[in-house]
Amino acid sequence: MSELEENPFRNYRHTASVAGLPVFASALLLMLASVQPSLPGRTPVWVWCAVGVVLMFLVVWGVGAVALRFQTAKGNPHCGTPVKRRYMLFVFICSLTGVLGVAGLAACVLAGWIRLNTGILLPGMLAALTLALAVSGVLWHTLGKPKGR
Repeated sequence: MSELEENPFRNYRHTASVAGLPVFASALLLMLASVQPSLPGRTPVWVWCAVGVVLMFLVVWGVGAVALRFQTAKGNPHCGTPVKRRYMLFVFICSLTGVLGVAGLAACVLAGWIRLNTGILLPGMLAALTLALAVSGVLWHTLGKPKGR
């Protein structure tokens, strides 16, 4: 049984390029925030960052779903099939969460909540890159399969 339409998730490099930035930025933010010293009686920085990442993802998902529903009702050809709708939502979520994740990381560093030195930045970046590639691989493997097999 052949697939009727091109599944954009079938290409690993494409899936990794779309999903890589938000996963990298969010993972780096959480990793760097988790090694920061916290004062007794105060909520650690990583808790605030984790709550922010989850809320950001949920809000962007909700806004994307509403926008996708509106575009489907308008007859947008890019939202004509379930695969295209899923892909458009995926790109919307990844685009906004990537930008917001980098902005959140920059805000935390510039505000002084996250103190950087090469001893934590380089291993954190390597770990975040590894996690971004692994999550992209899982998304590629899960979403890139042809349906009906």
